[in-house]
Amino acid sequence: MKDLYGKLKKKRGKAKIKASVLVILPDGKKARIIFVPCDKKRGWLALLSTDISIADEEIIRLYGKRWDIKVFFKMCKQHLKLVKEIQIRNYDGLIGHTSLVMARYNILSLFQRESVDQRSFGDLFRACNEELSSITFIDTLKRIMQLAMAALRNAHNLSERIINSILDLIMGEAIAYFGLNNSPMPQLEGGQRLICSSES
Repeated sequence: MKDLYGKLKKKRGKAKIKASVLVILPDGKKARIIFVPCDKKRGWLALLSTDISIADEEIIRLYGKRWDIKVFFKMCKQHLKLVKEIQIRNYDGLIGHTSLVMARYNILSLFQRESVDQRSFGDLFRACNEELSSITFIDTLKRIMQLAMAALRNAHNLSERIINSILDLIMGEAIAYFGLNNSPMPQLEGGQRLICSSES
């Protein structure tokens, strides 16, 4: 593996993948070997996948999930005494003991996450951030108004004129409060434009 790594052209800098190569195993099957950065002395870790249709990034992601599972069982066995804490042969007792060990692990993981670990929610955080940056205030207000109109129609037997009057009043106050008097008014479903009482 070391000789193979030495022959490959490596990506520079802080690349997630240092190198990737397609190889033929002794049994004739094809496999993909991916070299990723590692904290160990040699500086790299080799991941092998016999499914060559999977992208390199997906192989790394799946390996990461598998590694988390291995760490979980190692912690439960070595530090939370999953195997050695009690001597029992009763099936219900074994299930109860295993459940308690896993509950301990979850509590300790939560404590570490809240006290020590500085990671965010990652993809979820980024997705929310991207959505917020791609929507303007006036578009957000439009969505709120559409939901409000639907709720008024469903909850009460009000005429469209009364509903529009309520919404015009709300929009007028909101636009005046946020100083958006010169902003273009949002179009609701069906091309309807809100006429705010603060402009009239």
